[in-house]
Amino acid sequence: MSIETAYPEDRAGSSRWFHGRGRCDEHVWSFPLWGWTVKVYGRGKSYRKLTGLPKYSIDWIIDEFDASFNDLAVASLRYHMNFSVCWCSDEQRTTYMDLVARLTEPAPTFTTAEMGILNPPGWTFEDEFERPPNGNCRMRESTPEQKTIYAAFREREHAYNERIRQARHDFVDIIPELWS
Repeated sequence: MSIETAYPEDRAGSSRWFHGRGRCDEHVWSFPLWGWTVKVYGRGKSYRKLTGLPKYSIDWIIDEFDASFNDLAVASLRYHMNFSVCWCSDEQRTTYMDLVARLTEPAPTFTTAEMGILNPPGWTFEDEFERPPNGNCRMRESTPEQKTIYAAFREREHAYNERIRQARHDFVDIIPELWS
């Protein structure tokens, strides 16, 4: 709750009755009380909820920092674009949105056609193993088509990892401008 003096020049042509949302998505009610304006603030959302950051314990972040880095960077960018008390210019917003898109790029997967070759209709996990007469079980060697698919996937995965690595470097480069 806050109380502000309402000077006559501030009151001209505007209503002091107001309801809206604050910076942390909280309800804000404003109403006149003699020469003051009274503002009542509801409970806002946590920064974690506002920015879409998954729920982590600090232990998880410390132990799995690499796995948490992109989520933390994206949450920080979203906070500084939309909820910080500091102004985010259009140029910064464009840069931040580009970084968010790059840091949230989904990892590559096998295509439907590739999965049709790797796991054809009727395939079961047991099909991946050979059971020689001596009783030892071992993985079946991949076919030439499967080897080609795995090699293409590794290339896509390598290119993806390089893009993520570069996006992380670009995020680190702008950290000095992320302050509130």
